[in-house]
Amino acid sequence: MIPGENFFPRLLQLPLFQGIGRGDFWEIAELVRIAFHRLEAGKVLVREGDPGRSLIFVMRGTLCAQRSDDRHRYTFLEYLNQPMVVQAECLFGLSTQYTRTFTVTEDIQYFEIKKEDVRDVLFDYETFRINYLNLLSRYTQYTSRRLWRCQSDSIIERFNQFIQARSMYPAGRKELLIRMEDLAEELLTTRLRVSESLHQLQSQGLVLTHRGRIEIPALEKMLAN
Repeated sequence: MIPGENFFPRLLQLPLFQGIGRGDFWEIAELVRIAFHRLEAGKVLVREGDPGRSLIFVMRGTLCAQRSDDRHRYTFLEYLNQPMVVQAECLFGLSTQYTRTFTVTEDIQYFEIKKEDVRDVLFDYETFRINYLNLLSRYTQYTSRRLWRCQSDSIIERFNQFIQARSMYPAGRKELLIRMEDLAEELLTTRLRVSESLHQLQSQGLVLTHRGRIEIPALEKMLAN
């Protein structure tokens, strides 16, 4: 796949390439192996547990990021349709395995750069290096703040916190596949109170409830409620 005319505006939407111009990018392209790809809907981009051997940059299309809890009692789905880099935090460190499975729901265009090229070439570019450090810092700070939030007395607020804590982005469409009994246990309350709270959210158009599935069309609206 050869980059089209809209490639560079989309490239600059990626946090790691902000501030990098066309000239710098083509200079980088001459030094590293950049593989451009398309992937059809229904295909898996990466699976949970796969080793992180490259940075994957999604330029267009939609992905579904999926992860289940350790006891496999619920599964969380998150739909992503903006230009993004797939779990950059999994490229280096103690654990270099993806923590989610990313499935294509609308055909995607993406490119990838191998780990050794990121380490040996891209880190020589100050703008890229600072962008990468900022990305990892935001991820670490966001994760740390979530761990220290107090448990609310409101079941709706507990549900909001439960969803937000498992989200990569605090916006967009999410789905939770879970039984009411298990959700009640996670929220430290009764099944009846959970059902009442979800009914309240549904009456406001903030969630859609189905048997064993809760859909959140726009998380940002639910969090702002």
